[in-house]
Amino acid sequence: MALPDKVRQLMVPSFSGTSVPTGLIDGLHPGGLIYFDDNLTSQTQAQALTAGIQQEARRVTYPLLVMTDQEGGPVTRIPGAGAVPAGTQFGGNAAEARNTARTTGLLLRRLGINTDLAPDADVNTAGSGGVIGDRSFGSTPDVVSRLVTAQMCGYHSAGVATTVKHFPGHGSTSTDSHLRTAVVEESPATWTRTDLPPFAAAVRANVDMIMVGHLAFPALDPSGRPATISSVLNRDLLRGRLGYDGVVITDALNMGGVTSWGSPAQVAVQAIQAGSDMLLLPPQPSVAVQAVIAAVADHRISTARLDLHVYRVLKLKQSLGLLGRPPSLTQCRP
Repeated sequence: MALPDKVRQLMVPSFSGTSVPTGLIDGLHPGGLIYFDDNLTSQTQAQALTAGIQQEARRVTYPLLVMTDQEGGPVTRIPGAGAVPAGTQFGGNAAEARNTARTTGLLLRRLGINTDLAPDADVNTAGSGGVIGDRSFGSTPDVVSRLVTAQMCGYHSAGVATTVKHFPGHGSTSTDSHLRTAVVEESPATWTRTDLPPFAAAVRANVDMIMVGHLAFPALDPSGRPATISSVLNRDLLRGRLGYDGVVITDALNMGGVTSWGSPAQVAVQAIQAGSDMLLLPPQPSVAVQAVIAAVADHRISTARLDLHVYRVLKLKQSLGLLGRPPSLTQCRP
């Protein structure tokens, strides 16, 4: 692959409207696309849209990771999917959580959506004053760990890749990272007991992607940089301590929690340098591509590191059956 093609595989932009974004696919050759409410009017339309997107992608580049946020509760994108419980509404029932994820996954797969940005692995210790609220499965690490792995297994059984979020944990914060960087004000010992277990359980159960949040953790990274652009929280902690070697995806790079840390070009490069494999919603995707290409050219990002990022993305695509081989999502180990 040529250098520009490698970098483009790391981009996950959005698009407006309900028609195939031919210009975006032809011009950017992204690794993935994400659906929001305004892209989907019915399940029939969604199915046709995804088929058209993949047809165009195969014509000019590799098939795409087609993503959406279908957690349930307030975070629901698919029209006509019915009422899907929010995390807290499962009441700690892992069997119900798994069955719901399988049903949701089968629907997503039928619509051609191969990657869900779910489940939420945050432990809600902030209570009603927290920003995560009922998106979390509960307030204890045991409950959240059990239901996260149960949902992962349900999605995997339907052939859909999973994404746990928001590392290192958004459940203790009251700040909305859409607006500004949220700060985890816990000691490392408290975090290890409370916030880490669901992510560690997800890694053991072969999660496909982990989303890093716009979350600073001064006790571990005194710079105050959010995990999105912190090599301490991303590469050292998530890769090193947890031993995770799957795809790391950023939270949306158009959110206030990270845009205050630099220009779109600077943030894109910083996120790759920190250890992320895919950039979700870069505000200016073509600018992000050119910035990362320049960073590789002047050795701020090594070719070997870039190749590893691309390898992880393509490996996930292969496991989903997008690259000419049968699907082979790693067997889930709850």
